[in-house]
Amino acid sequence: MPYIILAAVLPGLFWVWYFQRRDPYDREPWPMLLKAGVFGAVAVLPAIALEYPFRSFLQGEVSWLTAFWVSFGVVGVGEELVKMVAVYAASYSSEHFNEPVDGIIYAVTAGLGFSVVENVLYISSFGLSIAPLRAVVASLAHASFSGIAGYYVGRAKFSPNPWGELALGLFWSAILHGVYDFVLITQLVSPLWIVVGVGGSHYFLLRLIAHQLPKTRIRL
Repeated sequence: MPYIILAAVLPGLFWVWYFQRRDPYDREPWPMLLKAGVFGAVAVLPAIALEYPFRSFLQGEVSWLTAFWVSFGVVGVGEELVKMVAVYAASYSSEHFNEPVDGIIYAVTAGLGFSVVENVLYISSFGLSIAPLRAVVASLAHASFSGIAGYYVGRAKFSPNPWGELALGLFWSAILHGVYDFVLITQLVSPLWIVVGVGGSHYFLLRLIAHQLPKTRIRL
């Protein structure tokens, strides 16, 4: 069991460090990042509760229509919603959340906290052999989807229309997450395309961070 926890936690810590360093001007304190990560980890519980009635649709062969609404309507919306709530609860009112890019950093961290718990569950069920794949692909997928939502959380913090921004964040992150799960469930294409898609989401997230950094410098 200790090896399973280490195999899930250490990659999560690495990715948090990796993304925290994308903001060179006013990095978020580690206690706040820990709080966001813990809230993200706890968000696994309501996600499990939301998905439990549909667990039979996540196993075995299903029709494309079923895979579509489960991937987008249940997993995509459900998991991204609880992670956004975790970000909001952990950091939104904090004095440290003082620039738009912070929304991305805290959301990435919450997504990685969620991923750590999910990875523990998967590695416990399927063995340590899947740990490297989960550490890279699944962890980066959660970080990227949540980070893209976090871009809109950061905009919401300093916008006269915060709920509109939050809704956009949920929409786009749920779409990306839904595509990811739809491809996994249906196996329409080679798993290599999932890796390419996650890499593309990661690149897009880095571009969003770079887009927000000039605003950080202005505020400083």
